[in-house]
Amino acid sequence: MRVAMMTRQGFEIREQAIPSCGPDEVLVKTTVCGVCEGEVNHYRMRANMNPPEFLLGHEASGIVEKVGANVADLKAGDAVTALGGKFSEYFVRPADRLVKLPDNVDPRWALGEPVACVIHAGNRFGTRVGDRVAIVGCGFMGLVALMVARLQGAAFVCAFDPIPWRLAMAQRMGADAAVDPQAGKSADILKEFGEFDVVIEAAGVQSALDLCGDLVRQHGRIVLLGYHTSNSGTRTVNMQQWNYKAIDVVNGHCRRWQEKMAAMQAGVNLMHAGRLDVTPLVTYYGLSRVAEAFHDLESRKEGLFKAALVMQE
Repeated sequence: MRVAMMTRQGFEIREQAIPSCGPDEVLVKTTVCGVCEGEVNHYRMRANMNPPEFLLGHEASGIVEKVGANVADLKAGDAVTALGGKFSEYFVRPADRLVKLPDNVDPRWALGEPVACVIHAGNRFGTRVGDRVAIVGCGFMGLVALMVARLQGAAFVCAFDPIPWRLAMAQRMGADAAVDPQAGKSADILKEFGEFDVVIEAAGVQSALDLCGDLVRQHGRIVLLGYHTSNSGTRTVNMQQWNYKAIDVVNGHCRRWQEKMAAMQAGVNLMHAGRLDVTPLVTYYGLSRVAEAFHDLESRKEGLFKAALVMQE
């Protein structure tokens, strides 16, 4: 099988043996594997990585090729999405890290792992029917969060991002207003739109965190969904402001795989019901174009929200 191996010099397409599965595992023929923003950061740091080569990937979906002797709920031919997977034509995962896809959910679009991250965080948004919600950062995760807040009953959703084409997509996905936060001061934004009950940070930069503190109302909530890597992830907050506002601050990330699997199933259920649609946000690259995909993500290519590697080119 082909794999896209990241080395200190870049990506190399190599041949490896198809892995075998144990009694509680499943062999999946990969249809697609999404690229995570964290993996883009690993790519930026590749010159100093140890070990000197690494096989990335954890957002895979595909078709079951073979199941282990103890696996009863899946069979060859089933479409699945995974908590895991690799930039490879096949991968093996424990059966309990897979969610079977209904017939109307194509594995090319499922992207169960990143959707699960947002669904899990969404269970902690605290959005009540009629709330005013701000989305700070309109990449893939932020826009899925926007859709989730809408499903939870938000009456008004305002999207914030300095990139015009991201703001345009936010409005397409249901935002009532879309604002470039760099075009004015927070006081100007508050004068026009007022404060927000829930502010979801999905940008991963210091300026977004600062804006969240300005936008949230007293006794409101900030949910941190962004992946913070610059400055080694170190951030500062205005604790005097946060104390005065008596806000709730929620770390929206999840590290318990059982909870993420439940969120993945919930995301698949929403897709099945036609309530969640990520198709406008995904751009496909053949596996041999993996370097191009990472270059485009680094350069913030217009219209690119989520890159996904397709194995059958």
